[in-house]
Amino acid sequence: MTTTRTHRLRRPLLAGTTAVAAMAVTAGFMAASPEQAKAATGPRLSLVAATGSVTLTSWKEDPGVYLDLGTYLTAEGTPLELRATRKSYKDPVVLTQTVYEGGKARSKVLPQGTVKDFSGLPGFAEITLTDKAGKKVLSRAESFCPNNASGRIRPDAPATSKYPESCPTNPFTLGSVWGVEKGWASNTYAGSYTQPVKLAAGTYTARVGVAKKYRDLFGIADKPATVKVTVQERSWEEGNGVGAARSAAADEHAGHGTAGGHGAAH
Repeated sequence: MTTTRTHRLRRPLLAGTTAVAAMAVTAGFMAASPEQAKAATGPRLSLVAATGSVTLTSWKEDPGVYLDLGTYLTAEGTPLELRATRKSYKDPVVLTQTVYEGGKARSKVLPQGTVKDFSGLPGFAEITLTDKAGKKVLSRAESFCPNNASGRIRPDAPATSKYPESCPTNPFTLGSVWGVEKGWASNTYAGSYTQPVKLAAGTYTARVGVAKKYRDLFGIADKPATVKVTVQERSWEEGNGVGAARSAAADEHAGHGTAGGHGAAH
């Protein structure tokens, strides 16, 4: 299955990719053993790729592509629920996770400094790209907002997610709830909160993994996802004309100011 990215998507529009994710990743889940279920105090989290290949478009007049690679974080057993709070604007942000012991929920304080603001988990996704010759051409880390575009991956999962859409960047924020609903998957793509990269037209192999810090924190297996990436170069002079192309390019640079994400693909 190949997904084509012809422009840089806003976060609200990412929800359109979740139907693909639901079809692609559902078959990959395995039930936990009784021993695993008894020991678990949080959700079983996995990084998965919704598609084996993507095509990204770089415009000749405005070169660069965003790494929308179709990777998702899935939550099984219980939701991933995080609360970021601070007592005042001068106090540091404290991150807690809702975990379950004996069927009862409790709050677990995560290490100080895990986050510094309310925009998500910094450096969560580690991405490397290699060219046809196997040479590494890119290595970068991107933040992950658990409230990103998401969708159900199991038919018995809740029909709607109880978590908000998007992670706030308002400097006056004092608290925020982030989460991936049980039986759902959330897109790890950081959108325009990250920077585009300049890649020559051609074929690459992307390897996307979760940083060790978060694997240890949440018990995520060290199983990076691999995606074939094709970068194609186009010009604004093609297709529907200069005006339409420039309008599309303007959309590509737009931010994630409006909330969006996990309501569109249930």
